[in-house]
Amino acid sequence: MAPTSFLGKYTKIKGASSTTLVAVIALAVSFNQAAQAQNASATDTPSHQTQSQQRKKLVLALGGGGTRGAAHIGVLKVLAQNNIKIDAIVGTSVGAIVGGLYCSGVKADELEHVLLEKSFLRSYLTVPIAVRVIAVPIFFLPHLVGYHPYDGLYRGNRFRKYINKHVPLEDKEIANLPIKFGAVCCDLLTAKPYTVRTGNIGRAIQASSAIPALRRPVPFDKNCPDNVDIKDGSDSMALLVDGGLQANLPVEEARLLARELGPDTVVIAINVNPVFERTNAKAFRRIGSVSKRALNIFLTEVDKSEIGRADLVIQPQTKEISILSTNFDDARKAIKAGEESATAALPEISTLIGRD
Repeated sequence: MAPTSFLGKYTKIKGASSTTLVAVIALAVSFNQAAQAQNASATDTPSHQTQSQQRKKLVLALGGGGTRGAAHIGVLKVLAQNNIKIDAIVGTSVGAIVGGLYCSGVKADELEHVLLEKSFLRSYLTVPIAVRVIAVPIFFLPHLVGYHPYDGLYRGNRFRKYINKHVPLEDKEIANLPIKFGAVCCDLLTAKPYTVRTGNIGRAIQASSAIPALRRPVPFDKNCPDNVDIKDGSDSMALLVDGGLQANLPVEEARLLARELGPDTVVIAINVNPVFERTNAKAFRRIGSVSKRALNIFLTEVDKSEIGRADLVIQPQTKEISILSTNFDDARKAIKAGEESATAALPEISTLIGRD
C-alpha cells in the first residue's frame, strides 16, 4: 500500500517511482523547513545578543580630597584592566587633575608616575606653605604702589604649565580631548558651581584646584574661554576657585553631561573622603587636628546631597590619609585603596553598564 503524501490526507500516490518521488519531496521540504528555522534563529539571535550585550555609556564623577584623590588613579587602573570604557569624566580639584589628564590620553599607570614625581608637588605648591605664610607681609607691598592682585599666596601659573606639559594633545583644548571632560569650579561672583568644558585644559584644572587663600582665583570669560585678559565687571566674567566649596563630589554636574550622551548613561561617583566615625577627644589636643576635622565635616556635608544622585558610589578607604599630606607613601596607599574598592565594585559596575 502506497504511503499517504504530505500534500493531502486523501491523496495517494501509487507505485515505487511515486514512493521515491514522495520521499525526495518530503526530504526537500524537511530541509527547507530546517533552513527556515535556522534562518529565523540566526535572525533572532544577533538581535537578542545585541540587546543583552549593549553597553550603556559611563560617566565618572571624581571628587576632591587632596592627597586622598590619588585613589582615583587606582580606580581608573582597575577599570582599564577590565576593559570598561569611560565616555566622560567630571572632576573637582584633584579629581579634575586626575580626570583631565586621563581624558587627554595619559594612561592610569603613567598617571601614577606623574603624581608620585616631586616635580608635581613643587609645581602645585611652588614654595612651602610655611615660607609663604611668613612672607605674607611682603604681599601687601604691591597694594602700596597701586597694584591689586587677586587674594591668594600663589598664582598657579606654574601648575598650569606643568599640566599642559603632560597633556599629549598639541592644542591642549578641552573640546578636542579623546574623552569628554569637565573641570568643576566655584564661581566667586555668583557663589555657584561652574563647570569648564572648553578652553585650555591646564587653565581649567588650575581653576578647579585653586584652594581659596592658598591659590589666587582664576578669571574666566564664559563667552570666550581663550580670553585671558577679561576685566573686572565684565558680564561674561567668572572668577573661579576650587569647586570643592560647592560641588566636591560633582554628581549633579556629571548628570548634566550624561544627558548629552543619551538616556542609557550611568553615573558612577568616586568619593575619596572617608565616612565619619566617632573619635576620642584626645585626638584634638594635637596642633592642626581641629581644623582638619572641621574640613572633613565640611566636605562630608557638601558631598551628602550628591551621593544619592549617583547610580553607584565607590568609596576607597582613605581615613588614615590627610588631605594635604605631602608624603608619597600616603599617595601610594590611596592608589591601592582605589584599586581595592574598584575591584570589589566590579560586579555592580558590570551589571549597571550591561556587561555579561
